[in-house]
Amino acid sequence: MITSTKTFPIIIAMLLALAMTACDRNPPLKPEAGPEAGLEAGPTSVQVSGPDLVTIDFSEPFDEVSGYTYVEATMHGTVERDDGSEGNYAVPMILIYPNDGGNGVGVVDWPASGYYGLTGYTDPDESMTIDMARLTTDGYLFENGYTYASVQWSKAVTELFADIEPGDDANHLVRGTIEDGRDAFHILRDAAGFLRDPGAFDGADAPSPVNTVLSFGFSHTAGLQLEFLRQGENLDNGVPVYDGHLRSFMGAYCEVPNNDPPGFSTAEPCFDLPSGQEPMITLVPQTDLKVLFAAYSRNPDDPNWRQYELAGVSHLPTPILELPVSDPEVQQNPIDPRPVFRAVFRNLTLWVTEGIAAPPSKFIEGEITGDLVFDQFHPSLDDDGNVLGGLRLPHMEQDVNGKVAGAPLGIYSGLNMAGFPDDVFLVLSGTFTPFSDERLAELYPNRGAYVNRVTRAAGHLRQQGYILQEDKNAYVREAAQRR
Repeated sequence: MITSTKTFPIIIAMLLALAMTACDRNPPLKPEAGPEAGLEAGPTSVQVSGPDLVTIDFSEPFDEVSGYTYVEATMHGTVERDDGSEGNYAVPMILIYPNDGGNGVGVVDWPASGYYGLTGYTDPDESMTIDMARLTTDGYLFENGYTYASVQWSKAVTELFADIEPGDDANHLVRGTIEDGRDAFHILRDAAGFLRDPGAFDGADAPSPVNTVLSFGFSHTAGLQLEFLRQGENLDNGVPVYDGHLRSFMGAYCEVPNNDPPGFSTAEPCFDLPSGQEPMITLVPQTDLKVLFAAYSRNPDDPNWRQYELAGVSHLPTPILELPVSDPEVQQNPIDPRPVFRAVFRNLTLWVTEGIAAPPSKFIEGEITGDLVFDQFHPSLDDDGNVLGGLRLPHMEQDVNGKVAGAPLGIYSGLNMAGFPDDVFLVLSGTFTPFSDERLAELYPNRGAYVNRVTRAAGHLRQQGYILQEDKNAYVREAAQRR
């Protein structure tokens, strides 16, 4: 894993320039809490276009959950472009589907590959094309009957690996053929169409069709989702291609496909958010309010939009990407966001299938001054130095019915500026600074005080729908076992 390259100052400088340009536009910061009405009714089965053929490259029983099949496939399709030209693609796809049909909900994971751009497209590390929906939910999708697909959409990735022979540990998702980088949205539309109607599957044991399809993006692919919606790509003859969207760890940045090598896309701030779309949940860590314009992606006036801002969570905490320790006195932010990801999938599914609106948005408190990328949002802090407001997991203090809940053990930041400007991964990993023994004794005079505060916070989160029962139980169990 390369965590420092000479290209990072270029990337940071580009972000600074983009931020300064965007801040000159000075969009207003909207207040918290808009209408929270949900959909009137869940969707029924619809017909949208799909690929020409999906061929099987490898298939076996899924080793993580029984009753599922794992398939490495190639999705073939034809593209009719807006300029009148036509083209073809053949892209890698991973399918993981229940043998009994499951819950009727499909997820298309838009795999993240931003690492290659950050390293100047000089490091063809196959492991850095990542199925983030799987990583951030840790088996939840397959334990609950979802049909899953991940499909390569990026010409930058297929070009980078075009002349590299696969090794023993090859990543199926990196090799394929995309004629034009702007075909990305067509590919992602076809993937959703295939889950609805898998008739193009070239095999006897095809996945069962689903009635509902959700899109998932993380970091730069969450920017791709936003541009997908802004361009009106989610409608196929007036019918939604995706019924709901989970955007994660990205604010008001858009990833705009083009046909210019080596990246075949550009990232740019985009404050004109779509409205009237299918249900959208945006999940952002504290980091993204400072560097990715997340305060501008709140969209509080749209009843079909939620944004949950995770207080004291970084863009790259240790459960997502553990970095080598360069300074033993500066720890990487350790807070695990996966309990929220799991609950968000459940809530988004209920929203689009049963019309049960997701819990209200949660915004971190603060103000915008709009000078530089690392100064655009100034969070309000408590006396210890932790941010106020937002979605507060049990590591952050809050008031619950007049009682103190949450049990911080130190200060949790979203950025580690020791990495600036050479190491963008370190910058995004955040920090954890433990409290002194004296401060800990003041907060928690005995083990029971600590456990009670964690229990109260976890119970409140569960009651409000922001975490699942099993994660509430895990928080309490881990607090009781903590030494």
